[in-house]
Amino acid sequence: MRQAKLDQTKAPIYEALERFRQARIVPFDVPGHKHGRGNPELAAFLGQQCVGVDVNSMKPLDNLCHPVSVIREAEELAADAFGAAQAFLMVGGTTSAVQSMVLTATKRGQEIILPRNVHRSVINALVLNGAIPVYVNPEVDKRLGISLGMKREQVAKAIREHPNAVAVLVNNPTYYGICSDLKAIVDMAHQAGMLCLADEAHGTHFYFGINFPLSAMAAGADMAAVLTSADASSPFTEGRSSLRSRIWRNMQEMRSTPSAIIMPSAGSW
Repeated sequence: MRQAKLDQTKAPIYEALERFRQARIVPFDVPGHKHGRGNPELAAFLGQQCVGVDVNSMKPLDNLCHPVSVIREAEELAADAFGAAQAFLMVGGTTSAVQSMVLTATKRGQEIILPRNVHRSVINALVLNGAIPVYVNPEVDKRLGISLGMKREQVAKAIREHPNAVAVLVNNPTYYGICSDLKAIVDMAHQAGMLCLADEAHGTHFYFGINFPLSAMAAGADMAAVLTSADASSPFTEGRSSLRSRIWRNMQEMRSTPSAIIMPSAGSW
């Protein structure tokens, strides 16, 4: 487990929202319930603590589509915590982060090597941009009835047979907790001039404990999608700073302006 350099006790988005609550600002934009006053049934169901901060992006709370203050600070803290060159907070679960990652790495007609048991968000991203999947079929544990990870030999074979592929995507771990030899796959991809991407929707804890499998950033992967809190938000971390402008462009297609209720969970890790 790596040591963070920044003060990870800070929670800039939550702290800004708490200051906003205490300021008792009256909003004149969406949502229409206005701190629950316009919809007492909603306030009774969700609680005043919740609806009282259900507001749109305002200057004190920053804007996810162009962060310049507290969200930007939270992204810097996330990059430090995950050991990345940069992190981007996303909403819409890890799906939006995975799709941004795939759209950044591939273009129409280009090949990407990936396991057959990827999340549907990967496939949907390929539908959007016209990239071509090269599937690696993981073996199945017949006793448990679950798919396993990609073997080193399988990935090496796919790279030999598809030398023009631009990236390799790895589940770290799979949805049943199975890990591939990520460091070996990262090294093989880089030796072939390919990017290595990791879907870590179920591997966030790899960054914050001991005796866990290797995380994507520690293995030298170029990008990873990491889940932080339920399916509310996830930081999108990347290892190569040279990818930053491409990531930003594709990420804007997946980002939305969320309710302020969602954003504190994006800064929770």
